[in-house]
Amino acid sequence: MLRSSAGEPIVEAGGITIHDLFDQKSYHLESFQRAYAWERPQVERLIEDLTETFRTQWDPRDSDNEVDCYDPYFLGTIIIYRKDGKIYLADGQQRVITLLLLLLQLYKLVEEREDARDQVAELRTMIRGDRRFSPAYAVRIDTYRSCFDALLHGQPFSIDGVRPDVQRAWHASQHILAVLPADLRGEAMLPFIRWILDRVSLVELDAGGSKRGRAMFVAMNDRGLRLAPLDLLKRFMLDEATDDQDKLDAQWQSMIATLEAIDKDAPLDYVRTFLRSQYFDVDPSEDSAWARHETPHEWLETHKAMIWPEAKRGAPARLFTDLLEPMHQPYAELLRACTDYKAGLEAVWCNALNGLTRQFDLTMAAVRPTDSRPTILRKARCVANFVDFFVVTRGLNDESYAQSELDSVVEKLLPAVRESRTVDSLRELLGAETAAWYSQLAALPELRYREGVNRPFVVYLLARLTAWLENGTGRGDPTPRLLEEPEEQRPHEVEHLFTKRSGAYHVADQAATPFQRIRARIGALVLLDGAENASLGGSLLREKTGAYRAANWLAASLDPASYRRGNVKFRDFVKQEKLTGMFRAYQDGEPIEKLIEERGLLYKAIAERVWAPKELGLPTLEAESADGTPEPTRRSRRRSDVTLLELVRAGLLLPNSALLGRRRGEQHRATLLANGKIRIATGDQYIAPSKAAMEAAESSSENGWTFWRMEVTGETLGAVRDRFRPLG
Repeated sequence: MLRSSAGEPIVEAGGITIHDLFDQKSYHLESFQRAYAWERPQVERLIEDLTETFRTQWDPRDSDNEVDCYDPYFLGTIIIYRKDGKIYLADGQQRVITLLLLLLQLYKLVEEREDARDQVAELRTMIRGDRRFSPAYAVRIDTYRSCFDALLHGQPFSIDGVRPDVQRAWHASQHILAVLPADLRGEAMLPFIRWILDRVSLVELDAGGSKRGRAMFVAMNDRGLRLAPLDLLKRFMLDEATDDQDKLDAQWQSMIATLEAIDKDAPLDYVRTFLRSQYFDVDPSEDSAWARHETPHEWLETHKAMIWPEAKRGAPARLFTDLLEPMHQPYAELLRACTDYKAGLEAVWCNALNGLTRQFDLTMAAVRPTDSRPTILRKARCVANFVDFFVVTRGLNDESYAQSELDSVVEKLLPAVRESRTVDSLRELLGAETAAWYSQLAALPELRYREGVNRPFVVYLLARLTAWLENGTGRGDPTPRLLEEPEEQRPHEVEHLFTKRSGAYHVADQAATPFQRIRARIGALVLLDGAENASLGGSLLREKTGAYRAANWLAASLDPASYRRGNVKFRDFVKQEKLTGMFRAYQDGEPIEKLIEERGLLYKAIAERVWAPKELGLPTLEAESADGTPEPTRRSRRRSDVTLLELVRAGLLLPNSALLGRRRGEQHRATLLANGKIRIATGDQYIAPSKAAMEAAESSSENGWTFWRMEVTGETLGAVRDRFRPLG
């Protein structure tokens, strides 16, 4: 190692991959390090950045060698030092712990996949750090071990009484699982893991000893550098201004202060949102993600000839005075609505809760500085409801509603939205886009709750249905209370109407549909306060309906007492909404399949009212494809997807063909239908082969293209797809 003139080692720096970070290494922390502090926004932003970077490059045809050449992703810098033969983290523990949580979740997703044995062994080695066969982990924090153990072994973990930083780590692990797109859990899962390990990198600064490590920790955490990109943008925009510089500077500082008071990252996020909404089509050769990562002043400098082809001196300053500065107040109001549940902008809060960190691109494209505040709010509400409906219809069909999926829809709409002048023209534009989405609500009764796979969506859906009934009966809107996760309190949880206790309920044809799948259908679920849910334990439904009466009307509607005199508001509202015949109490001993089916239809009817075009502020339009199936949302992706329906229409797959899949020695049968869906043994139908495989094998990750084989020929669906691609 080189030494300075004083004889003390200089800092060593080098680029490392995630594989290098964890391979035969473990990290310790000293007391000067703050506790784990990342919460949902930071965790979701990291996971979304990683998944988006991978998905924009992913093509099922790519070999492992081609995946190894995908564009990398840079995670930043960590600082380490060494003491007593151990490696310590001086800076970067938030990212390192989050990455370990990511590895734990990826491990559990592929642990039982037949095609992932090498990846499973590799992940387990890195999770354990420098002691592969010990119970320790790559981040050596004793208080976190029980949390890590629960994740590694798929066990429940109670946050009651544990330290807040451990609670945050557990919540972070759940946020990772929730935001990981569904389509990455199938065919793309193993290439994604390969890319994460070998193409995601950091710069490691080795400080040598602990004294230097502490000094570098202080230096690297100097918050004065935080606004550097905005300072450079200010200089670019205002240096050549012909107006009063002091006045412009005051306006700039006021804008920054207003936004920073809401969130420290809000000023830079606002500038990027503004640039995406106004200049998305300046350079058609660019990747659509440019404004999420570029430094704004550099991008404007590079493209100034395109933006201002005949610009005079001071043109960037006019961009500030005419657009950027006037529009920051509406943006600030929308940003506040992300955390403050506000009447008229409820969907903004819901979209933020669902992890859509860039929900305002369409809004900022639609509004103008000359719009009145009521007009801006109507446009914002229209766009927010549109985004919320996108989440609901995608979630009902087990499709990803991650930010990258929304981006694909937004990119297509931006040109027309920017040209829309009035609220009505915006409504018509978004209404035309959602016309094919309404039919997706038909999938609601078949929705099934799967812990660790779709829990956030099921909780959200139940909360919205519950809140509609509570609000309509005069109890107010409980949406935030149902969905927020307060510190040191149990959040609301999914309550199964029917206990899983063996023999408690009779199922007519359990051989065709196992009881565990029946009790997980949406019609067999309600949402209850976490403490109340825990207190009910494994009670029978007839024993619980009395407790349900104190919870909410959706749960209380199962109790006969809810239909007696005195519940006038409930009865009147149900009658007003023409749902009288769909609400009824549970009768002890009745077939549970019938009740679950009826409740599923009731929930569908409520959803049709919650997300009715009138409620969304959109015109009523209907659209179906020629064969009666809903037209799918068009996605502008770099890769070319092939669907089963295309293979059927091309004659490469025959309708009603028998399919076989095998997992851990167990065989699963299914049928390929004429509409391009796979019907598994339970009768459920799925468009995506991987989704059908996961449901059939009750797995959280499976590659359906290799899992399913034609019974007659033995050929995999993936092999058939490969024969189709040259034709395309």
